[in-house]
Amino acid sequence: MLSTLPFSRWPWVLLALYPLAGLLDPLLVSAAPGWAPWNVRAGVGLALVMLWGGRRLPWLLLAAAAGLALRAALGGHPFTPQTLIPTLAEPLIFAVPALLLARHLRRDGEGYVLEDADGVMRLLVLAMGGALGQSLLLLALARGLPAWPLAGWTLTGWDGRAMLADPLTVALQHWVGDMAGVAVAAPLALMAPRLWRRLDGRLLWRPQILGQVAGICLSVAVIFPRVVGSRFYPVFIPLVWVAAGSGLPGAVLALAALETGLSLGIALCDIQPYQALKLQILMLSLAMTGLLLGAVISERERVRAAAAQGEARLKTLIELAPDGIIILAADGRVDQVNRLVANLTGDSAEALRGRPLAQLLRRQGGEEWLVGRSGRLVPVESSLSMVEGAMVAGAAEGGGPPLGPLGVLTIRDISARKQAAAALGQHRAAAEQASRSHLTEELAAALAHELNQPLSAIVSYTGACRRILENEGNARALELMGKAAAQAERAGAIIRHLREFYRTGLVASAPVRAEELVAGVARLLADEVANAGARLDQAVDDGLVLTIDRVQVEQVLINLVRNALDALAGAAGERRILIEMRAADDGTRAEIRVADTGPGIAAEVAPRLFAPFTTTRRTGMGLGLSISRGIVEAHGGRLRAGDGALGGAAFSFTLPLAAGTSPSSQETPNEAA
Repeated sequence: MLSTLPFSRWPWVLLALYPLAGLLDPLLVSAAPGWAPWNVRAGVGLALVMLWGGRRLPWLLLAAAAGLALRAALGGHPFTPQTLIPTLAEPLIFAVPALLLARHLRRDGEGYVLEDADGVMRLLVLAMGGALGQSLLLLALARGLPAWPLAGWTLTGWDGRAMLADPLTVALQHWVGDMAGVAVAAPLALMAPRLWRRLDGRLLWRPQILGQVAGICLSVAVIFPRVVGSRFYPVFIPLVWVAAGSGLPGAVLALAALETGLSLGIALCDIQPYQALKLQILMLSLAMTGLLLGAVISERERVRAAAAQGEARLKTLIELAPDGIIILAADGRVDQVNRLVANLTGDSAEALRGRPLAQLLRRQGGEEWLVGRSGRLVPVESSLSMVEGAMVAGAAEGGGPPLGPLGVLTIRDISARKQAAAALGQHRAAAEQASRSHLTEELAAALAHELNQPLSAIVSYTGACRRILENEGNARALELMGKAAAQAERAGAIIRHLREFYRTGLVASAPVRAEELVAGVARLLADEVANAGARLDQAVDDGLVLTIDRVQVEQVLINLVRNALDALAGAAGERRILIEMRAADDGTRAEIRVADTGPGIAAEVAPRLFAPFTTTRRTGMGLGLSISRGIVEAHGGRLRAGDGALGGAAFSFTLPLAAGTSPSSQETPNEAA
């Protein structure tokens, strides 16, 4: 019935049991008249007040009066108003500790939670106070009403004559009986619904349970009929066994069985009063020990279960986290990883446990990489948080102390982000290239269309002039006309190369000696340098062989030197331009720098220096640096601008060296003719 009985109705069951508990006194009474060694009513009444509170205390008083009337009717004793005084005093006195306990004990849907040492200690201490108050009240009534010939038939088992004869002994007897009743009956009454709902009949036939029951029966049988104090101590063995295995619920049931057997033995074997008192004192100490031991075991199991549940929840949260999580032990080694980290690395969580973090997470080039199986690198970003006083996995199960501080490393796979960024960069570069190519192609097409015919005419005219001059003889004129024809042919080649470059983005690379490249540029610009009153110096490592499109790279150098000449126009002091070409440290590329002694790059122009149509000259178009940057990038380099060693501007870039090039340094600059 209790398994289906709502918890709210359980106090009514206790209220019905309260008057019936008084009928146990004649059955359990010892040879000493008027004393029941186990006052079940005290424990039931205390539990009932805790469950109901003080508002329904009158119901408990009515039940006490009903129990007194029932006992008087069955025993043939008179029922008088005077006998109600000690009968009603008992529930009133024990109501005080009950109300105090109700304020301080934790309560859930099944009742009060006693399964901790603090709650059991409160119960025992307050029960001691209530039992002491009950004993003092009985002593006061015995002295105040000595004429009452009450011979132990009241509901409290009070005998006024015995109290007057030996007040301290009788008061101790009542105190021990009340304490035994509260220590055993009160926890049982409070926990009965919880125990019944969890009771499984199949568990009763387990060998461990049968052994514990047999141990309890055997230990009680050893005590009787001859009572010796030392025979009581084996009772501790089955109680400790039960408490250690089942906690406080098992201890409460075992104590109820032991107390029942002990009280029946006292009554049936006609034990002497002093022996009965000695046995109940030992039983009281056994009850306190068993309750505290059971509470400690239950509390430990509850903490362990809560820790296991918390760890299971933590593992679930870690497994379901959208990012990879690595829990680091205090020594910096991996203690636990979630499934995402295992999937990224390609190793199991067990294989990763115990590894140093440095083997799992690598930082290089300003980026973080998760090291997977066979050295596979996964780009990630991480965030480390320190947890003070935390436990590693499994520490809670072993009851170990916190091992903190621990680290919780959160990592996020950014492979998709990097791929998207790379794709976006490629798309942006393609868009910029398309825009630049479209603009430049239109300009190149217009220039080619407009300049091809004049250039062809120049070539035809200069060829005719040369034939005429060859017949008439004029060496200087022939030289100048040869240069004019070469420049015209070069202009056509440049236009064709630019047009092809911006149409396909490819360069026609071939080995070119660096000295010849720089010398050729110097010859082409010799007249312009001389007319500007400047000096063009060269500093080229010996033996450098470049793999380049010569026409395009010559055009880059020519553009840079002409820009330098424009910067030197009107400048005071030395007008000098330096072309340097050195082998880079890696031996695969050459470093080229064009510097001048001009005023440098203006701050307002620097941010958009390489943008198309950026120029500081009124007659310039602003395409030279933009075209030059495209040519350098097509060769795998990057054109940069900055301050040079000569005090003016400096433009630098790199070009690939031919395979097998073994350059030697040439430190002395050579002045161009």
